[in-house]
Amino acid sequence: MSVQKSLMLDALLFGLAAGAAQALEPVNPQPAMPLTFEHPAYQKVTPEVAQQMIEDGVVVLDVRNPVERLKEGYIAGSYNVSLQALKPGARLAFAPDLDQKILVHCRSGVRAEQAAKILVQTGYRHVYNMYGTLQWPYGLVNGKEN
Repeated sequence: MSVQKSLMLDALLFGLAAGAAQALEPVNPQPAMPLTFEHPAYQKVTPEVAQQMIEDGVVVLDVRNPVERLKEGYIAGSYNVSLQALKPGARLAFAPDLDQKILVHCRSGVRAEQAAKILVQTGYRHVYNMYGTLQWPYGLVNGKEN
């Protein structure tokens, strides 16, 4: 095998291995960036699991900005605190119990993960990223049906 072919094969194998190292999320479309946060108090859940959690009465936190939320629609019963307004150490007025389950979402899941980090830093012990409205198949208030 020529040196050039060997280098091309090595580059191809390296590229395949690098792509396999970045796991895809179980939603479509994929979040805009890889979601890499890991913590015992944090989990990612599919829209189907999130829907069941909502039916069971979980708190839903929408971390998009208010204009985006109204323009694109929102999940019925969700609270809106933009990512920029979340501060480490500040408990949510609508979820003061640190053992309360909080389901966080944004548009694609990236800001929801950033918000989850803040909530975990604050001391919340059950934080779930349900990705975003792009992946939500159950319809939105004041928004188009997905």
